[in-house]
Amino acid sequence: MAKITMPTVPAYDSQARNEAPARLSTATVIDDYHSKQPCPQPVMSQTTKPHNTHHTNNIQRETETVHQQGDFNVKTDILDNKRRSYLQSTGACLAVLGGPFHSSHFAYANDSTAMMQPDFGCLLDLPPVTPDCARIYLCRHGQTENNRLHLVQGARVDPPINANGREQAKRLGMAISRLMASDGGVAIPNGVVHSTMRRARETAETLTCVANESPKSTTLKLMGELPTLTEVDFGSLEGTDSNNAKRQMTSTFAAWSIGDIDKILSGGESGRDVLMRAAQALEQLSAAAVTTRTSNNSSSSILAVSHSVYLRVLLSMVNDSSLAQSAFMKINNGSVSVVDVNVKGKSRVVNLNSGLFGGGRLGLLSGRKTELNVVMPEAYLIRQNEIRHLNGMGVVK
Repeated sequence: MAKITMPTVPAYDSQARNEAPARLSTATVIDDYHSKQPCPQPVMSQTTKPHNTHHTNNIQRETETVHQQGDFNVKTDILDNKRRSYLQSTGACLAVLGGPFHSSHFAYANDSTAMMQPDFGCLLDLPPVTPDCARIYLCRHGQTENNRLHLVQGARVDPPINANGREQAKRLGMAISRLMASDGGVAIPNGVVHSTMRRARETAETLTCVANESPKSTTLKLMGELPTLTEVDFGSLEGTDSNNAKRQMTSTFAAWSIGDIDKILSGGESGRDVLMRAAQALEQLSAAAVTTRTSNNSSSSILAVSHSVYLRVLLSMVNDSSLAQSAFMKINNGSVSVVDVNVKGKSRVVNLNSGLFGGGRLGLLSGRKTELNVVMPEAYLIRQNEIRHLNGMGVVK
């Protein structure tokens, strides 16, 4: 598959958009369906030594006070909330749960979907496209054998999707087909791009074929690969057991989350590299969405197939939310996340004082002296990890 030639990114202008959706908290889900599926929460091990004695004493005093009132549940909730706040604000949660790299914890649909019927109309209830924006459907590729066996795969290891992954890709196509057959009022993607990896290409090819099976007024066009969508390069850890690689990967990602963005992951990629790629991808995707818009579509839209860790970083950038908290962000194989990207010139700068790094507070932990100024188009997270089209597939072991 040849690389696509991306259109020129629209020039930024000075006119600010009047209507913008509120930015989402990472603990808040965008619609009612997702609000019923809270993200996994960090739990401090009993053997973990606190870094802040004063903070720990406050937890103990408050716990003891509630315990005297005889309300064990309230006591537990307060303790958990205090611990959660502490861990998330320092990035220590990455060390507890193993960071965003442990596929067995983050990669698959939960048991609650096993007995449910797939909902291929799951994208029809999306809100209207944000004014002056293009809509980007960000999909994760279908499952590979490396996913199933919990082996690290990034930008170097390139397995195909397996039978389960093909089924996930087909269901993605069916969900997009329902969008394409709708009467209007929804953003219909006209093109599909994918990363340079085989698993992303095969997912894109399969979903495009399925989406185009029924006659419609629009056709989904497979446009080719976009290198900026490729998974994070995990260096020499690729192909190894994720449990064995977890400590080194977590250590690197924790360093990124407190601003040490030039740390390189086992001879692979630095955090700065990933952030710059993600910003560039948003520009390229929004420009391509505008260029491929047809008269049958009321909004500019495009679909992209990418990878889990990369998408966690990109979505955290979009939402200006903590990179440390992205460890709890679910991006299932075959899932869809939705982002609206401004195409009228409104931009913002990601720096070390951004919410991505705890609003500058976490940098005190690293004593960082690096600088970062990444310009990205203003963007809004509309939906994260839509998986209703995967209902009935159950948990993959």
